[in-house]
Amino acid sequence: MRDSWDWEEIKGAPLGSWPGPGRALPPPRFPRRWLRQGIFAGLLWLALTILFRLDSPVVQPLQLGLRHYLADPAADYTQAVAQLVRSGMWLDAYDRWVFHSFTPGAGAVPVTASPALPAMAVPLSGNISRPYGWMVAAGQQYFHNGIDIQAPGGSTVRAALAGKVIRAGEDPALGLVVEIDHGRGLVTVYGTLGQVKVSQGQAVEKGSVIATLAQGPVAQLHFEVRQDGRPVDPTTLLTAPGKM
Repeated sequence: MRDSWDWEEIKGAPLGSWPGPGRALPPPRFPRRWLRQGIFAGLLWLALTILFRLDSPVVQPLQLGLRHYLADPAADYTQAVAQLVRSGMWLDAYDRWVFHSFTPGAGAVPVTASPALPAMAVPLSGNISRPYGWMVAAGQQYFHNGIDIQAPGGSTVRAALAGKVIRAGEDPALGLVVEIDHGRGLVTVYGTLGQVKVSQGQAVEKGSVIATLAQGPVAQLHFEVRQDGRPVDPTTLLTAPGKM
């Protein structure tokens, strides 16, 4: 449809001398979509402002969860989404037979891994009950950002490296948690704890006791390593328990 029109262009001879409806255009409409978006943004801002100004035990878990998903780098699912997109593009559910006979050319350069991150002490001696990487539970696929180490309840949890405690307390997803900054963007996270033995701002050494697992026959530690806010496979950095 034309935004403007000229009656002289469309009137024909059969109309005779009738001047037509004139050249005036209808009054412009206010963009309703902008109005709706503006109202929605204003209401959302007002709701968040009121929520974070409330000081009640009932809303504190919700405030903690929102802070986690809005500000915590651990809530960044960019890598998981990118992996899903990459899998969809390559159709990994099917057999990529075209690559089975692929051989590198004469100019190909072999690539080897380099230990860019420091070796870490094992935070807890036990068995890995859930590894790092893609997992399937109840028919749903998700990315596990760390490893879960199973051990007897009440076992001691130690710092994997020297650093500074930047978080010690409740987390909406991991329960009791300790987070240690080791400098240069390297952070370790210890979750599903039973009791925390350190406080925020405290300096710890490699192998220092920072927490214990929950009491009971069996408990587990959720251990994450993050470099610049992105997860790293902890098993590639952990040393043998005897070197702690």
